[in-house]
Amino acid sequence: MSAATDDLRPVAARWLTGIELLIEWNDGHASAFLTDYLREQCPCAWCRVERKKDPRERDLLAMRPTAQALASPSVEPVGRYGIRINWGDGHSSGIYPFTYLRLICPCPDCRQTKRPG
Repeated sequence: MSAATDDLRPVAARWLTGIELLIEWNDGHASAFLTDYLREQCPCAWCRVERKKDPRERDLLAMRPTAQALASPSVEPVGRYGIRINWGDGHSSGIYPFTYLRLICPCPDCRQTKRPG
């Protein structure tokens, strides 16, 4: 990672409409994440393994959380490097490092410049 990437950190974060997390970064960029997208990108070991499986072999019930799971998640800081999201269904083992959140930013500019394909 470059020094610039290592220095990225949020300066503000807030929920918009209860289903979208807005993060404003120290470089002036803003990332808006819908809760279903954040859940699909959960970085915990179990979710990463499930995403790597053939789609026919995935635990689809767990990979597609219910509305209850996505409703009113809470966020807590983890050290100075990330956040943990506590989902409505009790899933909370994923720690989202700030570098990962920036990597998965769904805005059109980030999608074009940071992820191949």
